[in-house]
Amino acid sequence: MRRFARGLMWTLPGYAVVYGAVTLGRWDGGAPLPYLENGRILHLVGWVVAVWLGLLALVAMASLLAAARSRRAATMGLMVGLTGAVLWLPFAALPRDTPVYGLDAHTLSLAGAAVYSAGWLLAGWSVMYSGLFNKSDGLLLMVAGPMVGVAGLLVGPLQTVGAIFILAAGIGMSWTAGRIVPSVHATPKVRAAAAAAGAQAVAAQVATTGSVN
Repeated sequence: MRRFARGLMWTLPGYAVVYGAVTLGRWDGGAPLPYLENGRILHLVGWVVAVWLGLLALVAMASLLAAARSRRAATMGLMVGLTGAVLWLPFAALPRDTPVYGLDAHTLSLAGAAVYSAGWLLAGWSVMYSGLFNKSDGLLLMVAGPMVGVAGLLVGPLQTVGAIFILAAGIGMSWTAGRIVPSVHATPKVRAAAAAAGAQAVAAQVATTGSVN
C-alpha cells in the first residue's frame, strides 16, 4: 500500500499537466461546455481524464496522510472532492439553460464545481498542517482549489493558472513522498528490529517472573 500511494502521488502533477493543456487559452468559462459546442471532443475527453486524475491525487494524499495529524481533513477532502466531481460531471457539458429538476444545468454545474473546490481546499489544508509536507505546497493547493473549480467556470484563464499552482505543489509533494514514506523494501529490517525487541522483552519477563504469560 505504501508503494502504491507513493506512485499514485505522481498523478497530482499529471492532473495539473493534463488540466493545464486542455484549458490553455480558454477565455470563455463554462468548461467543458465550449469543447462540446465547438466540436472539440478530444478536449472534452481530456477534461474528463483530468478530473479523474485529480480524484486519484486526492486518494493518494488521503492515503499518505492516513497516520498524520490532519488525516481527518484529508479524508474529508477526498469525500467532498469525489462528491463535487459526481455533481459536476453530469451537468457541465449540457447547454447552460437546460432545465434540470427545476434549475438550469449551469447552476447545477456551478454548485458541483463549488463542492469540488471545497474538496481541494480541505486537501490543501490537510497538507499544510500534516507536518509531513512543505506548508507552501498545501497553500498552493488551497489557492488553486477554486481556480480549477467554480472560479475557473466563471473566468476561463483561472483554470490554467490553477493548474500551474497544482503542478508546482505536485512536483514537490511527489518528490517528498518518495523520501518521507518508508519503502516496502525496508520492512524486513523493521520486522527484524521488532523481533529483537520482542525477544528482549520475553527474556526480561522470564528473568523476573520465571515464566512467560
